[in-house]
Amino acid sequence: MKKFTQKQFDGLPRDEGGIKQCPTGDYTAIKKFPEWCSFGKWCSFGERCSFGGWCSFGGWCSFGEGCKATRPLWDYVFEPPFQTEGKILPTEQARGYWGERLGVQLPGCYAEIEKLIVPKLPDILKRTDLTKCERRVLESWQK
Repeated sequence: MKKFTQKQFDGLPRDEGGIKQCPTGDYTAIKKFPEWCSFGKWCSFGERCSFGGWCSFGGWCSFGEGCKATRPLWDYVFEPPFQTEGKILPTEQARGYWGERLGVQLPGCYAEIEKLIVPKLPDILKRTDLTKCERRVLESWQK
């Protein structure tokens, strides 16, 4: 697996949407990642690294102790294996799943979804059928 230096990471291009596309690799030498990074499968991250908002992670990534992400994009059935700050944002691909689980049609953008879901959170969080991941995602929207 390719081990990226800070200089190599900084040189990774952003796509037309402004997202830094980060291939599978070992990123343990890097401690701070900017907003809008998209990491491939099997990436490795070192201890106490931090991720800016709107980062997404491919399957089977590993995170060192003390890693933290701000507003991560998350569409897995397991909880994020790192600390989070702010809302955990399900990706657009997961919208159908969340709409079905919550029994609502979810609109296009996060601001609209927030207006619809946040008032319902106290009742939703009383449900006993939520997975640990679902509960953690929903609780992150309460803050």
